[in-house]
Amino acid sequence: MLPHIAWRLDAMIAAITEHRLPLTRPIEQALRAVPRHWFMPPVGESIERDGRRVPIDRDTDPPAWWDAVYAGRPIVTGNECSCPAPSAVADLLELLGPVSGQRVLEVGTGTGWTAALLGRLVGQSGSVTSVEADAAVAEQAAKNLAAAGAMPHLVVGDGAAGCAERAPYDGVLVTYAVRTVPYAWIAQARPGAAIVCGFGDNHALRLVAGPDGTASGRFSRLTTMCTRQNDPSGAALAVDLIGDRREAYRTWTEWDEPERERFGMTVTPEGQRVWLDSPERVIG
Repeated sequence: MLPHIAWRLDAMIAAITEHRLPLTRPIEQALRAVPRHWFMPPVGESIERDGRRVPIDRDTDPPAWWDAVYAGRPIVTGNECSCPAPSAVADLLELLGPVSGQRVLEVGTGTGWTAALLGRLVGQSGSVTSVEADAAVAEQAAKNLAAAGAMPHLVVGDGAAGCAERAPYDGVLVTYAVRTVPYAWIAQARPGAAIVCGFGDNHALRLVAGPDGTASGRFSRLTTMCTRQNDPSGAALAVDLIGDRREAYRTWTEWDEPERERFGMTVTPEGQRVWLDSPERVIG
């Protein structure tokens, strides 16, 4: 490892924990053991807090490239593939809670960084199955992972379909935000497994698979470190759930302005239901 990487990793960890609780020891150790720059191309775009895309080039401006890689921002790496913000990756990993010996499905290989982190956390990268829809993205991820010494099982295909032939899984981690949770992710998870994904803007959803073939869980914060969130958390989630901003605010007010963590979702073979406080109080 290059000598300057240690302090950059320190800075990245500090940035991640600036607006949240300290990382659990396994997650911090994984982030330090699998440096982000291993999965970054020499040319890309850093997505700033205001949404601007700033070009970065390792050859023409190395300091700016290194700063961007470890500043905590999402990086667009080409073909609209992106490497999520380290803070968001840390949030999702902690919600999933992978431990040694588990089999995990990752949906959205991207650069391969999260797959490598998962392999580190479960103890064997071969216990990680990662699905990527874009063949070119998957090919580059495979090269990144091989160079990093990680060997997850890579699949090119529709992430919404999961990977049934490798199921059942002890956990499912989705690296991109959704608004509809495909039932395949639930069907391929063992009872008690966590299914974790981003939802809309700046929200995370953690479901737990039940023995009856359904999954249920609550929403929480996702620390993207990309765009600033000015709305109350519950109102922002209501916008993502309803779509129309004016209607969402009106409805959220009628619900007595609940915080985001009071919302939850249940997913069944018939579809998904959003609820407030308990699964019995369905609101959408």
